[in-house]
Amino acid sequence: MVSTQEAVFRASIAANVPVFMKGDSGIGKSAFIRDYATASHRHLESVVLAHKEKSDIGGIPTVHDGPVTTTEFAVPGWGHRLVEADKGMLLLSEFNMGEVDVQQACMNVLQERQVGENTYLPSTVAIVLDGNPPERYATSSDLPSQIANRLLHLDWELDRQAWLDGMTAGWPAATERIIDGADPRSDRVARERSLVLAFLDAHRPYIHDQPTDPAREGGPWPSPRSWDNAIRVLSRIDEDATDVQATVLRGLVGSTAGDAFMRWRIEAADFDLRAVLNDPTSEDWTDHHPSKTLTVLGAVSMFAVEQGSLEVWRDALGVLMHCADVTGRKDVCLRSARLLLSRAPKGAKIPASAEETFGPMLRSIGAWQ
Repeated sequence: MVSTQEAVFRASIAANVPVFMKGDSGIGKSAFIRDYATASHRHLESVVLAHKEKSDIGGIPTVHDGPVTTTEFAVPGWGHRLVEADKGMLLLSEFNMGEVDVQQACMNVLQERQVGENTYLPSTVAIVLDGNPPERYATSSDLPSQIANRLLHLDWELDRQAWLDGMTAGWPAATERIIDGADPRSDRVARERSLVLAFLDAHRPYIHDQPTDPAREGGPWPSPRSWDNAIRVLSRIDEDATDVQATVLRGLVGSTAGDAFMRWRIEAADFDLRAVLNDPTSEDWTDHHPSKTLTVLGAVSMFAVEQGSLEVWRDALGVLMHCADVTGRKDVCLRSARLLLSRAPKGAKIPASAEETFGPMLRSIGAWQ
């Protein structure tokens, strides 16, 4: 049985979103990361920030002689070894014990994955941070808000029963917990993106809400960047694992925005994307709240565009036409219609019925030729 915190960790690794494991000393954070790296066949590089200087992260300036003498930042040894590895994991250990300038040198590594002047970590390299709660450890500090917003914050707790069992009977193999090699399902990505966008359309203050309280700025908070990270991680989580979903959201956009989204999601997420594409009548459109209609249609249209398939595009357009017909609400369908009609795949011919249904309204707002 995989715990919630382990499920969040492995989903963040699968989505390539940096995760910050924060917990007390001696509870096994580093041991868990090492075991996971071994089980997933990743080369592990551990960089202890408490012992590093800025140049150890950003690289040392190196002079290159030639027709024009230039200076570039050399790739640190840990970065070179990760670039050369088939699969890797970068552990930025004791992160919130590092000096502020050392932490800030990590910003490009965390988001753009840049090491040195013009070298980038490949997508096969996962990034993990660990640290201690600053409220309990004088040597640890709160993170600057611009760094905090790049991370999934995961409070790591000791599972006392699991530790007792492991010490008594031996530790289970970690390989059963590895999912980070699986390809993301495009229908899940489209579904989660549609859910998030429909929620934010109705709750726009949550799109970006940077804390002004110093006590909160070092934790998770909502921004376009953290919502994008949330979409990526949520698409890797079982759809019925609401506790894992809630933990991910609280760790990326904060408790206020995350809990509001989870409450809203209970109704809006109750649909099967592929079933709707196969049979538009599988949804009772007349009983929908408008927000759910927007969510379902958004997922259908995004999935069709990402697939690039003429058949799926036709099915998606059929869903929109059916919804507009049975509800009489062409306006609710407009955003998805605009996406589908403007991104039609090669060889697609827009049906006269779709032209008649959506064309005049889209042209009236300058959204279609």
